[in-house]
Amino acid sequence: SVVVYEYIDHIDPAISGDNVEALLKLKNSAFGGDADYIVASSRALEREAIECVGAERVVFIPNGVDCSHYRRDWGHVALPENYTAFLGKHDKIVGYFGALAPWLWYPVIEQLVRMRPDLGFVFIGPDYYDGAKKLPSRENLLWLGAIDYQVLPAYAKRFDVATIPFEPGDIAKTTSPLKLFEYFAAEIPVVVSSSMDECTCYPEVFAASSAEEFSNAIDRALVQAKSLAFKERLARLADENDWMARAKLMEPLFNEANTKRS
Repeated sequence: SVVVYEYIDHIDPAISGDNVEALLKLKNSAFGGDADYIVASSRALEREAIECVGAERVVFIPNGVDCSHYRRDWGHVALPENYTAFLGKHDKIVGYFGALAPWLWYPVIEQLVRMRPDLGFVFIGPDYYDGAKKLPSRENLLWLGAIDYQVLPAYAKRFDVATIPFEPGDIAKTTSPLKLFEYFAAEIPVVVSSSMDECTCYPEVFAASSAEEFSNAIDRALVQAKSLAFKERLARLADENDWMARAKLMEPLFNEANTKRS
């Protein structure tokens, strides 16, 4: 058999909680020779792995997206009343889906929501470590809690702009967010924290390092949201990052390792 260790996140208590010790033990085992290959989901994690085991055992394969899931007709899904009411009050929606976790940039979110009463801000996702309590309590922000992935695209389709506001730090720099490619598949312009290297490497992504910059970037993204050519570029990016494309990158690892062993 072939052993592949997927190094998909920076190991940090903010992400892994009480599992840090077990995850570090597994990582050290893989880096120590128990894995044939290390698959790193970000360039930062790739560099770390190469320093430890050498380039011949490390492959860079970011996260991906099930494009077909986001391209279905979701008109049949009945949205909850509080969401539809919120949509009716705001002409433009800035949305986020994912965990309300410690790595979100809550102070900037609070400033941005206060600065832009003309925009509706929607947060979708489970509450990690009381993250929901850190969201500002304002009329132009709605937290919907966790939504079943099976119908999540129906909610996301109502976003005019999507955002990934991670706080600057190791998690932001080393994360390859699934939601980036899911936003691409939904053809929604994306604004991210400028420290998110795995997002800002795409010129189509708007970056910001303060609440004011987020506000300006959202305005630029809203302009592009009207562009058919821009949406087509996002759709192509989604296709390039589909999970099937990722699987094709991983397939040679198993073939090469089996060839060496035979």
